[in-house]
Amino acid sequence: MSRFFDVTLCGTEIFFDNYTEQAVIGFLSARRVAASSLEEAILRARHEVLIDWNYTHNADRKLGVPKLTTEQVHPIKKWLHRHPSEDFYFFDSPERKQEHLATINNSARPWYRFSK
Repeated sequence: MSRFFDVTLCGTEIFFDNYTEQAVIGFLSARRVAASSLEEAILRARHEVLIDWNYTHNADRKLGVPKLTTEQVHPIKKWLHRHPSEDFYFFDSPERKQEHLATINNSARPWYRFSK
C-alpha cells in the first residue's frame, strides 16, 4: 500500500558560480512522493530531483551531478496537507541553508493551521 512522504534533499559538490564573493555550495529541494516504504520514498525523490536538475539547471552538463543527501523525511498521514515547493533553494553558507530549511518546512505546513 502506498503512502505519501515529504522528502527534503540536499545537493552538494556542484560547480555553480554566481559571480559574487561567495560561491554557491549546494541546494535544497523538497518532493512529495508516493511509496510503500521510507527507503523507496527517498529513492523516488532522489530520482525526481536528479531528473529536474538535469533538465532545468544542467542541460549543458557543466554543473556536474550533485551528491544528494537526505535532510528530512516526513510521512504524510492526512490528505489535507499543502505540497512543499519543488523549487531549488541554493545556498552559499550553512546559515542560508538553515533559512531555506525553515522556508521549506513552513511551506509544507497545512493551510488550516495558524502561522507562528
